[in-house]
Amino acid sequence: MKRFIVPAAVALALSLPMVMAQPQPAQAQRYDCAYGPDTYRVRGVANWDVLNIRSGPSSKRRIVGEIPPYGSGVHCLGPCRGNWCRISWRGIVGWVHMRYLGE
Repeated sequence: MKRFIVPAAVALALSLPMVMAQPQPAQAQRYDCAYGPDTYRVRGVANWDVLNIRSGPSSKRRIVGEIPPYGSGVHCLGPCRGNWCRISWRGIVGWVHMRYLGE
């Protein structure tokens, strides 16, 4: 039985594609609605519910206004903080989660 000795450089070259194919850790997704359309619409809010406009970028902040589930004409005042963006809608300025805004 013959044994083959594989040089280290060849072994590394053969294993490199397997290392590169490994899933990489998820990057934090950063939103910035300032680079999107001029206005947004509400999405993903049940027809019996409202999208709360908050005083700051957190669901723990005070509610300063509401947008109906089919509201449109939401202006982004950019840039976002994490997933929260500062918006203006019908004279109300506050923060909403980007998950609920669509084109």
